[in-house]
Amino acid sequence: MTDQRDRENMMGKTALGSVQSAPPAAVSPNTVLLRGQQFRGVNIRNVLGSGAMGIAYLASHASLKMPVVIKLFRITMDDPLAEAHLAARIVSSSVVPVLDAGLENGVPYIMQRYVDGIDLDELLRIHIEANREIPLQVLIRLGVEIYRGLSAIHVAGVIHRDIKPANLFLSGAGRALVGDFGIAVDPHKAHKGELAGTPMFIAPEVWRGEQATPRADLYSAAATLHTLWQRRAPFDSLDVATLETMHREHVYEPPVTTDPVGAYFGAVLGLLLSKDIDKRPSSALAASRMLERLQRPAPELRGHEDGFSRVGDVMIAVEVRDISTARTDVIVSAANEELKMRIGVAKALREAGSDAMERDAMEQGPVPMGQVVWTRPYNLGCNEVAHAVAAMDGAICIQRAVLRTLFEAERRGHRTITFPALGTGVGGVPHGLGAQLTLEAIRTFAGFQPRNLRSVRIALPTPDAAAIWGQALLAMDADAVPT
Repeated sequence: MTDQRDRENMMGKTALGSVQSAPPAAVSPNTVLLRGQQFRGVNIRNVLGSGAMGIAYLASHASLKMPVVIKLFRITMDDPLAEAHLAARIVSSSVVPVLDAGLENGVPYIMQRYVDGIDLDELLRIHIEANREIPLQVLIRLGVEIYRGLSAIHVAGVIHRDIKPANLFLSGAGRALVGDFGIAVDPHKAHKGELAGTPMFIAPEVWRGEQATPRADLYSAAATLHTLWQRRAPFDSLDVATLETMHREHVYEPPVTTDPVGAYFGAVLGLLLSKDIDKRPSSALAASRMLERLQRPAPELRGHEDGFSRVGDVMIAVEVRDISTARTDVIVSAANEELKMRIGVAKALREAGSDAMERDAMEQGPVPMGQVVWTRPYNLGCNEVAHAVAAMDGAICIQRAVLRTLFEAERRGHRTITFPALGTGVGGVPHGLGAQLTLEAIRTFAGFQPRNLRSVRIALPTPDAAAIWGQALLAMDADAVPT
């Protein structure tokens, strides 16, 4: 366990905080915000992560009814708002945007758009735990978008300096985004000899004390892609001094493969991981175009008639039915953070299953938004129940919850799963939006070529709801003929 924790520190893994409840309180420089408090017009839901530089929270914007991320910084930093100043320059669909920044009672803060999905560190951990490889085509598509994001970052006159899995995000729609500009710099203000970054991903010239350039980001992104591909870093050690030596002196050796696409991918990583900065591609855009040559389209939804569709090997069925009577491997409950089962779908499942199911769930709570808790089914006609906290008070985490549920169901060997219309009850999400977010996440999951999970059913309460979901299927059907 100690070795794993040390390796996570080398990779820059962020520790997640727990959820707590408290009434609103005044913000001060030493404040730790608690669930239910308000800050700059947003309602705090839970801690996303914390570190030496500050704390990040998931929150819901009280007026816009949308999820956001609030970062509060420690005032000991030289320029706590530098991250916001630099990130605000960048306009790209592959970069997490900044919405607001400033000081509140002496506390520096940044408000960012929330990416409804998972970071690539979690994606890596999911595949390590399942002993599965991330499909190469998925990695190629992610790599293209990561380098596109870096291109926009560099064009805006910014060097990220901390590209790693934990700072890259997979949205529920299947897109990759670059985030967390906590140690980013303007290249004209960077200083020689300043060692910044995460040891497993730092470029050799930075280790040598040279000034960071955009090509250092290219190196870090390539080290990240190798890590996702092989489930270990290209240069791996628990000792920082050894890591430095490896990055500075050891030549990258791509994995041996008979797959021509894998061989080309490894060769591109070899160029990007060159010790000689001049041998790397000239720009992030050039790197993106090199990977584009390998890229094939992601799987699409096909079909929508009678509520049936398919994406890859995964069948999707939309139907009007009482979810508590479903016969399936997994039934998904629409949960709240306390995991009480007293209203809506959760109440119906408790009444059909057992009060003991609620007790089992609540023993694992409270949990953050987007989290999923698993319990026994008791009297329900399934093997397990997944309690997914997907939406509350404008904080919509439907795609994060759906992805986590599907990946875990796959890891557990399940073949069939039934969802309700997550977020459309107490969460207040319109059925059309809930359908789009859920179907996008299912499509993204199917692109990972699951071996077990083959059937995803959506149990809806009324024919009107089913009609709305049918329209969502039609809108996403790649074979639909425009009328």
